[in-house]
Amino acid sequence: MELHQIRYFLAVEREQNFTRAAQLCNITQPALTRAIQKLEAETGGKLFHRRNGRAELTELGRAMLPRLEAVVRDVSNAREEALAFIRQRKQRLRLGIMCTVGPDRLIGLISQLSSQVPSLTIELTEAKGSAVVAALLNDEIDVGLVGMPAYPDACEISALYSERYMLALPAAHRFAMANSVRLRDLDGENYVERLNCEFDDYFQANHGEWPIHLNVRYQSTREDWIQAMICAGLGFAILPETFPLLPGIARTHLVEPEVCRTISIATLRDRENSPVARAFVQIVRAHDWC
Repeated sequence: MELHQIRYFLAVEREQNFTRAAQLCNITQPALTRAIQKLEAETGGKLFHRRNGRAELTELGRAMLPRLEAVVRDVSNAREEALAFIRQRKQRLRLGIMCTVGPDRLIGLISQLSSQVPSLTIELTEAKGSAVVAALLNDEIDVGLVGMPAYPDACEISALYSERYMLALPAAHRFAMANSVRLRDLDGENYVERLNCEFDDYFQANHGEWPIHLNVRYQSTREDWIQAMICAGLGFAILPETFPLLPGIARTHLVEPEVCRTISIATLRDRENSPVARAFVQIVRAHDWC
């Protein structure tokens, strides 16, 4: 049973005439008659009595009428819902941001996109870098802003800017006034570990195993708690160069080795992005990140 057969059936029922129904459906009468005959063969009996130029429903036809009307109605509703979804998605941006990229780097770009698309809705997902990449692969986000040492082949990556990792230290720490600190000089120091940080991934990818021992005093996924612990003198942390710090926290370079990360915008190679997603990618790529 095909949808056009059902539409022809409903047209004949409405017009009560095969000729007028064929004209309404913009087909020849023989073609419409063949379609009705095929539908009758599939339903197992005559659907119309043809008397004096009129087409009247048989008992089977009357029984089938509400069911076939429901089929056309459901198809129409499904089409409308699909179109509405597409229209809504075109105005929606599902944006994934690595949680170690502060909002001050992005809020202006989001405002710029919003001025171009007044009806824009943004669904923001903030997560660890690996989780942002996973969300992109699972079609849970449209675009990711992320910095990882390596990506799956399915990802289309455009580098935006690179930055060094720095030490964030209590103001009274013995290294607080130093221009730089060698990694080996941190052996045995009290450490506040940022659990969402991708520093370990970069270090391992470029320098191998961690060569020193740190006294891990506190761990947290919350950046505000990490900085509060540093301010309280409980240890130092490793943060990206552009990450905003609270007053009372000193920042100095980590050297020997120096470790850097590259922040990129990520999409999927084989997925057609919505107009909004494409517009955001263009804005981000054109921005001066220096």
